[in-house]
Amino acid sequence: MNAPEQNLETHAASFDSQIAFAPVATALAFTSMAAVAVGALTMGRLAISALAIRRGKIGRLAIDDLEVGRLHVRELIVEREG
Repeated sequence: MNAPEQNLETHAASFDSQIAFAPVATALAFTSMAAVAVGALTMGRLAISALAIRRGKIGRLAIDDLEVGRLHVRELIVEREG
């Protein structure tokens, strides 16, 4: 075998190994992009939850026993059962 034929075989083997690795690299890229997307969604959900808690808006809250030192109330509504 002369040098040009050997060089061509070396390039062909290199090309074949690159083609064989392409699906693996693609799968790894998709996996990493999915992980980043899931992380971003989770961080967004945490940020939204933290914002809702900081604003102090709660739809309905049921507490059996509560002791408070000071309490500021904007509107007092007293419900009486029975």
